[in-house]
Amino acid sequence: FPMKMDPHFSYVALRKAFYPQADIGITANTLLLCLHIATVFMGHKPRLTDLPVTYLTLTHILMLLTMGLLVSTDIWETQDIPGDFKCKVLVFLHKVMRGLSICTTCVLSVLQAITISPSGSWLANFKLKSTNPIVGLFVFLWALTMSLSSNLLLCTVATPNKTQPGLLFLTDHCSLLLMSYRHRSLFLALMALRDLLFLGLMVLSSAYMINLLHRHKKRAMSLRTSRFSPQRSPEER
Repeated sequence: FPMKMDPHFSYVALRKAFYPQADIGITANTLLLCLHIATVFMGHKPRLTDLPVTYLTLTHILMLLTMGLLVSTDIWETQDIPGDFKCKVLVFLHKVMRGLSICTTCVLSVLQAITISPSGSWLANFKLKSTNPIVGLFVFLWALTMSLSSNLLLCTVATPNKTQPGLLFLTDHCSLLLMSYRHRSLFLALMALRDLLFLGLMVLSSAYMINLLHRHKKRAMSLRTSRFSPQRSPEER
């Protein structure tokens, strides 16, 4: 006779697979964060990309921590805080951190493309001399991501002991109330549009950097082959 599958088996397997990856991710991002902080304290002049990198490491640490708390069992055994409140906060924070991770990675990629662009290109007009525009952009991204994830504060509930219709199970302890089709489609479309927009910008900036570095490598190789010629141009020298 076939054995019945334990309903909690998938969550146990998820926890066992997630914890080692989360440990590695949190450790790596913490080391990177400490490295940037140490660089500032050592008196090195900060670069424009240091702020997005630091912001991205904090985002990834919080994203992994919230996911770890969602799949953990210890936090749900305490009765001091209602289960609905814990689910709402953790699911909302995890979704916000995920969105900020995509947005910040895109900002970092675009900023790197602008930084290495030659002075004659049109991207050179967007080169920044201070971090004030980046801070303002991050505030806007926070507001955008929180507004797109605000529906989770209303729809996330603690998973009841008895199976109820109209629930979408996220973890062993948290579920989503199924919204109306129009309401759900609106939020999903807005979130998909945001992700596609930032991922598209990331792909374009990465392709631009690859093309720029490839052309630079070809130019450097041609100069290297002609460096022993008796007559060289100023560019070659």
